[in-house]
Amino acid sequence: MRQITFTTNVGAGTLEYTKLLLKSLKENLDSQDHEIIVFVDKDTDGTVDYLRSIKDQFVDLKIVTHKLKGIVGYQRNSNLLVDLAKHDIVSYLQSDMVVSKHYDTEVIKALEENTILSSTRIEPPLHGPSDKTITKDFGLDPLEFKFKEFVEFAETVKKEETINYFFAPYTFHKETWKKIGGYDTVFRRAREDSDFVQRCLHANINLKQTFTAVVYHFTCVSSRGKNWFDTQNQEAQRRVELQKIADGIEIRRFLQKWGNFNHGDTKLNKLDIDLVLKNSTSLDPMFVAQIEPFFSRVWLQSDEQKKHLISIFDNQHEPANQLLEITKEDWERDRKFFNEVDFDSIYRVGEPKKYNIKIEPNFESVNSNEDEFLRNITNISNILESNEPGVYEFGCATIDIKEIVNLSLQNIQVKNPHFDMSMLVIE
Repeated sequence: MRQITFTTNVGAGTLEYTKLLLKSLKENLDSQDHEIIVFVDKDTDGTVDYLRSIKDQFVDLKIVTHKLKGIVGYQRNSNLLVDLAKHDIVSYLQSDMVVSKHYDTEVIKALEENTILSSTRIEPPLHGPSDKTITKDFGLDPLEFKFKEFVEFAETVKKEETINYFFAPYTFHKETWKKIGGYDTVFRRAREDSDFVQRCLHANINLKQTFTAVVYHFTCVSSRGKNWFDTQNQEAQRRVELQKIADGIEIRRFLQKWGNFNHGDTKLNKLDIDLVLKNSTSLDPMFVAQIEPFFSRVWLQSDEQKKHLISIFDNQHEPANQLLEITKEDWERDRKFFNEVDFDSIYRVGEPKKYNIKIEPNFESVNSNEDEFLRNITNISNILESNEPGVYEFGCATIDIKEIVNLSLQNIQVKNPHFDMSMLVIE
């Protein structure tokens, strides 16, 4: 059997889930010769000590910690795990997952070149039904998990069927992941997977889900907290609300890159468009901020207005930092390791001297429910991508097209800031 590097990243309060994942890897894999790497991003419950205590039970178990005072973050440490993997095949599992029997055999059998292979998740009924998952409750708490019953049930639902989809857990060849640079660290709490999918589509990387490799997934523990579904738990619900705010911020970042949103249904193409707001001082700043992600640059009338608009996003990292329990001091020191949106290059003053597409709307005395341009702002790139060069009237806007430039092609290969590998401790 070809050897695999199994990877996972764990955070605060997930020790019992991690124990269960490792139990399943030990008991349900056909080979024990695989490499297992556990990246401990934050340890609040003795995870590192536990891993050290069981290290000799595995042929090749590695424990990775770091020297940052905050955390490295899921997107970054997922990329680092690929860098650290010694085998060509890497299989990522979330810490709140449990693998079924023959998991290693099944993923190797289903994996193809130039493919990201997702496995199928069995989940408790916390979400609505889906043709991509199997709903069956074997427990919401790892201490009460019905391990034997899950293992037996999983064998009955495996089938030789595939669909085109992506979610964790997933398996791939290292060169496939590195072809597009892995996850973009501009996403800190969500949507890194949807961004990854878009880059796969544009890079012609296949996305495949197999129903022969199956895991149990406790569902959203890493993103929402282990009691997120308990409506009576005030702290859990506070985190849920914070995550909703953080998710909205991440969707905005996604729109800034891709101009629209989906999770792999189709390729998204954002065109290079300058939006010139000659009457911008009369516009509600929140309206300008709302439409900005669908354009490359927004041209304003004054430096004061630009400064005000940029200030709207001063606290955009606060929800993520609260959820990740990162202090302001830690964030200011460590933010150099993350990509960030450059609002100073998005908001400009004056008019563009050079442009590919320029749009000048006149919002005065316009009914937003009737104006064709306003109704179609969120879909503007799709509307214009097949147009020939020329000047067009579109509702209240004048559109001057010199050249159609698809920015999405520039987003395929992500470049994250350099990370100093000496900040990692590997045992």
